[in-house]
Amino acid sequence: MTSPPHPALAELRQLRLITDNELDDAIAELEILALDEDDDIDMPRLAAGTGPAEALAWLLRTDLLPQDDFLRRMQELPRRHGGAALLERQQLAADALRQVNRQAIDTLYDEDVIDQWQRDAAHASLPGDRLLASPIAALRDMLRQGTLTAQQFELLRTRQHGSELGRIIVNAAARQARRERPVYARPGTWVMAALLVLALAFAASAIISKQAPSPAPIAEQGVERRDLQQRAAQAVESARLPGTGPDLSVTVVQDDATPPAR
Repeated sequence: MTSPPHPALAELRQLRLITDNELDDAIAELEILALDEDDDIDMPRLAAGTGPAEALAWLLRTDLLPQDDFLRRMQELPRRHGGAALLERQQLAADALRQVNRQAIDTLYDEDVIDQWQRDAAHASLPGDRLLASPIAALRDMLRQGTLTAQQFELLRTRQHGSELGRIIVNAAARQARRERPVYARPGTWVMAALLVLALAFAASAIISKQAPSPAPIAEQGVERRDLQQRAAQAVESARLPGTGPDLSVTVVQDDATPPAR
């Protein structure tokens, strides 16, 4: 027999912030946690007196409420509600989002990845429109905002001390940063491609001029030079843009370690 839902979860369902299936999954999870008297299950608990915002944050942290579904549901609120009803739901969702994001930052501080000043600065600039679903996402967000500089991050990546979880977070953030950086955005890539195109164009011109049986009239040479210059300029411009121009693919091979098992 299914136990009655947690009052805060029941309120979230009444407000239509969660679905029936999500409510059932949450109830089942709470029943499993209730059987674990020794706290052996690595799962956040939902206290009896928890309010709806805290309950919504708990659902997000445990992924019982997928973040994509949550964010999409928040975007649809103005079409479904208005006035005080809309404000109530938006405020509740914002409070839950803030709690999850704040906890991700706090984990970085607890694991000695950031110091107190960086933590406070990150708290002051918590995103209100997206979910930092993990400490890894929180660290990446700090890098994007400049709360943590690239030099500070490099020191974190190469340091020898720190907790095992802290090293996992930093290494995972470094791997994500390498994967997210496109080849064409790396410094000098389009410049090297442009120089290669120009070198090939002028080399081809020199070979053709040596093989020609007789020199062309001055007027015709001028036309040929202008045409060559125009094609070279077009090649340089194509090299600036990703996905266009000659196929000058660049393969980047980087060492990557398999992250430790959790």
